[in-house]
Amino acid sequence: MKTFLIATMAAMAALAAAQQPVADHHTHLMSPTAVKLVNDPPLPEIKLPEDLARLLRAKEKGWNDKAALTALYTEDSLVFDFRETRWIQGRDEVTTYMSENFARPFRITPIAFGVEGKAGHIGVYFTRGEGDAAKHFGQALFSLRKGDDGAWRIVAEYPTFPGPQLREASTAEQLVAQLDEAGIKRGALLSTAYWHGSPLMRKTGGDEYENVKAENDWTVQEVSRVPDRLVAFCSFNPLKDYALQEIERCAKLPHVKGFKMHFGNSGVEVLNPEHAEKARRVFAAINERRLAIAVHLWTLEDTYGRKHAEAFLSQILTAAPDIPVQIAHFAGGGPGYTDEALEVYAEAIAAKDPRTKNLYFDIATVADGQPKEVLQKFAERIRQVGPARVLYGTDLGPPLARQSWMNFRMTVPLTDEEFKTIAGNVAPYFR
Repeated sequence: MKTFLIATMAAMAALAAAQQPVADHHTHLMSPTAVKLVNDPPLPEIKLPEDLARLLRAKEKGWNDKAALTALYTEDSLVFDFRETRWIQGRDEVTTYMSENFARPFRITPIAFGVEGKAGHIGVYFTRGEGDAAKHFGQALFSLRKGDDGAWRIVAEYPTFPGPQLREASTAEQLVAQLDEAGIKRGALLSTAYWHGSPLMRKTGGDEYENVKAENDWTVQEVSRVPDRLVAFCSFNPLKDYALQEIERCAKLPHVKGFKMHFGNSGVEVLNPEHAEKARRVFAAINERRLAIAVHLWTLEDTYGRKHAEAFLSQILTAAPDIPVQIAHFAGGGPGYTDEALEVYAEAIAAKDPRTKNLYFDIATVADGQPKEVLQKFAERIRQVGPARVLYGTDLGPPLARQSWMNFRMTVPLTDEEFKTIAGNVAPYFR
């Protein structure tokens, strides 16, 4: 039975690989500036009182020595086993586990502490490397108790791994390498300049519009390194006063084929008449220049669904009748999608509504980690809108392009012919 399952999975993987997408219509890179926006800086190291610092030094030194660790834990100590998600209790069991837990030495970087009488705590990072190469690979909270001998011991330890998650800057060459691994020929690189105008993101300082321009310019610069493989989409918050100015500026830049907007991240509420009118003006200006639009319509509103899709269809999309409009994440936020919103577009397409003439849907992350019933409905909606309108995309990742296509190909219940159609789809802005 096991051999059969392995053979079946291998056959399915080979079939998925045989039908790789021609283009990835939804990719991003992390610029050095964008990294500063999304990464939470690690908490700074603090200086501990000598008796607490002594405890940590002893733990570092005895990291794999059960006898040395025994002196550092209380008789009734507890430690959380993050792999098995269970508590281990008792000094003997705890120190056995701790002495076998790490493959090589590490440093303990204290970031917080508190003491009240004979009770205390220390928050720490587990660290390897020095200076700029230092990496916090885990973090933990130690609960402490002071014994009658005046020594602090660990009464409970709660470690988590990995440590603080940090995005790293990426380049066009790295993106192309990922596309190559997946057998994908072209990619649409969507700028994240709208982050600078987002009410949800931290600020990097300086003039907001200058930051937006710099991010869009960086995206165009990266595309210029491999213009035969990538096209650029500039981006901005459509509610901002500089939106129309940035359309005018970006439209003149080389390799720019369109604009990306993220309604949720930008605080756009399509049911707000003022917001809808600003978005409509932006769509009209882009339509004038015959460039494409990729738009993330999902918002943070709990009620996002049918009425938002109807408002977009009637009040905003009509301002861009002559250009391709790509709705990201199948009208959801990804992973998964919002079926109530997608249904509006599916019904309009079925009714041959002229407003949907140039409407496309990318499926970036939609299939990732979804239950069977969602995947089944996803397949039904793909058939309703028509596979010819469905564009493959990956978003920022992970998963990266190769794994993302495998996820889609092996979990969504479509026919081989439908997969073949989607894999071969190339948006007009690539042509």
